[in-house]
Amino acid sequence: MIRTVGARLPGLMLSKPVLPAFRYASTTPSKRKVPKSGDISQVPLNFIGVMADFYIPPRFRDCPPSSWHKLIFRRLGAFVVNTYSIIKYRRETGLKLHFNEWKDNAIDLFVKTNKIFASGCSKRFAEREQYLKKQLGQVSCVEVTNSLVSRAKTFPTDSKLQWELLSLESNPKVVSFNVLPDANEITMYIQFVLKARTKQKVIIERGGESQETVRTVQDYLVYTLNPYTGEMYLAGTLFESDHIRKVTPDEKFTNVKYMMAFTKASGDIYRENPKKIGSN
Repeated sequence: MIRTVGARLPGLMLSKPVLPAFRYASTTPSKRKVPKSGDISQVPLNFIGVMADFYIPPRFRDCPPSSWHKLIFRRLGAFVVNTYSIIKYRRETGLKLHFNEWKDNAIDLFVKTNKIFASGCSKRFAEREQYLKKQLGQVSCVEVTNSLVSRAKTFPTDSKLQWELLSLESNPKVVSFNVLPDANEITMYIQFVLKARTKQKVIIERGGESQETVRTVQDYLVYTLNPYTGEMYLAGTLFESDHIRKVTPDEKFTNVKYMMAFTKASGDIYRENPKKIGSN
């Protein structure tokens, strides 16, 4: 993704607060229930941000050797969770898995998001917000769009920005697959995490001079998918889990305020990993 030069570009906006109350999966057999308020099926897909801090297995080399045996079991646990979600998806929807198609569409949304952001930053200041909201309306969720609008407002007005995907350094891989059930606990949407390692080129032009940067970046991109229609949006990004946390999301995610703050932060796809910042 585009990594900004110099200071980070802070600023995020909050979208509708109803989403954190939804559960992203169920571990009990499906039962027909009376529809409740807050049914995720009634929420526009692009209003659904990152629903949980899904477990992403960390690299062993980044963790203390004393934790490796636990990490092995957690990888197995993550595999079980993903397998359960896949079984639930197939049983309740009757649909096939289209991982290759989903990955292709996900990378396409990733490219569009970066190119639209770069184009938006290159426009006059007064035009940036309207342009980004219009162009990203069919590409990214509200949290991502609001974050990019905030960052674009801090980009120098006398500068131009270009972004280009040079190559995929490895085959993108789905590392987390999660069902989002409706009020009856039946699979409605899918939220998956895609590991993508890419080589990107960024060019910043200012005052007749240009600065070109080529970087290899590894991202964990979160997408929300309607498997019935194929509609998909970039919902945000996550980072590799540390060697301490368990596979299941923290209990803090039952707190609405905490969930709202997490969803908001995850929508900032250009943010640095806070754990790496603290370790420097």
